[in-house]
Amino acid sequence: MKYLLAILPLLFLLSMVGCEPKDEVVTNDPDAVLRFSADTVLFDTVLVTQGSVTRRLKVYNPQKKAVRISSISLGGANTSPYKLTINGQETPIANNLELRGQDSLYVLVRVNINPTAQNQPFLVADSILFQTNGNQQNVKLVAYGQDAVFHPKGVIGNTTWAAGKPHVLLDTVLLREGSTLTIEKGARIFATNKAVLLINGTLQVKGTPEERVTFSGIRREPAYANAPGQWEGVRILTASQNNTIRYADIRNTVRGLRIGNPGKGGTLVEGCVIQYAFLDGIVAFTSDVKVVNTLINNCGQYSFGGLGGGKYEVLYSTIVNYQNQLQRETPAFVVADFIPGTDIRDQPTQLRLVNSIVYSEGSNYINEVLLEGDLTAEVAHNILRTDAYKSTLNINGNLLNIDPKFKDIRKQDFSLDTLSPASSAAIPLLGINKDLKGINRNSTKPDIGAFERGID
Repeated sequence: MKYLLAILPLLFLLSMVGCEPKDEVVTNDPDAVLRFSADTVLFDTVLVTQGSVTRRLKVYNPQKKAVRISSISLGGANTSPYKLTINGQETPIANNLELRGQDSLYVLVRVNINPTAQNQPFLVADSILFQTNGNQQNVKLVAYGQDAVFHPKGVIGNTTWAAGKPHVLLDTVLLREGSTLTIEKGARIFATNKAVLLINGTLQVKGTPEERVTFSGIRREPAYANAPGQWEGVRILTASQNNTIRYADIRNTVRGLRIGNPGKGGTLVEGCVIQYAFLDGIVAFTSDVKVVNTLINNCGQYSFGGLGGGKYEVLYSTIVNYQNQLQRETPAFVVADFIPGTDIRDQPTQLRLVNSIVYSEGSNYINEVLLEGDLTAEVAHNILRTDAYKSTLNINGNLLNIDPKFKDIRKQDFSLDTLSPASSAAIPLLGINKDLKGINRNSTKPDIGAFERGID
């Protein structure tokens, strides 16, 4: 008996070895291959020297037994612009990794592209190579890189941002008082989530219908195209004057344009598209603002707000909210002689709202127009959604609570359908002969809104 008791621990150990779980037994079967969450890891346009967002690749062993991955490596090895993180370690190669049966691991991939002289997107490709039981499998890595001009936090004087290489705002950029920032036609400005463009001098954006200026967030993935709040936006400060923003697209902001320069020369916004602002498309405080041939859509608060007095002209513009994912609690168009929550009240306020559309879908926003205080107002030849003013504004060629009939709201196309009541319902305005796209306005019976329908 004592001999039996002596060998029991050995027998127990042998039994444990013999009962090794199948998912931990390594197979040498050459047919044991890996599976991947994607056959290509794709990076959209990546601005060079700034790297990119990190992508994650899942590597899965579908076998019941474990496999030994002899190596995971980059095809370009140490010269590759891509970097791998495997088991928490950044390395171009990892050897002899065991992956239990029906288990998985993650490989993190990022890319850093060296600057070149090219202005257009260029392709940067590599592969992740997996060696298992004599088999080689690969997952493609594809990125589009682009050289860029980077603007760190700081103060700038007279300067021009040219087209060609895109401009990247990394943080707060302040244009000092008395200086002019000129942005040439075709320029592209991308902004990180910390970025804001502060204007205390004069901003001159010189886009054209053919070569528009674009402002957007730095994230280029399709999922971010319509996402609000990716950067702060453009702020016109107290000393700024005589600003002109022509044919620019401003999107993905907290506020597209925030204007607060009382008593200074006004701001002209012409031929612009301002969309996907987390709060306001355009909001101005005791300022002079003229908006012409401009589309403002899908903002979380005011699409256009003029508060605390000032002089506001909104002509031939389309201000709409359709398929808006943001939950609004304010009308889209607000002009008041006071600033809520402050002592600024009873300020002289002028409004000229002519040949414009202010509309939305659904039953939650039946009052998209709010005019409060002692205003001097001309409101004529518009299509407006309003219940509060359905009797007082039902004059001067205004059309109230009538569907404007846009071409395709699912695609955010707010040009006019052939049956739109906006067709030929505007009045000619001196000096405004073209629409947002540069199409000639009808000289006697133009269309309401930012888009002239023309001839189909």
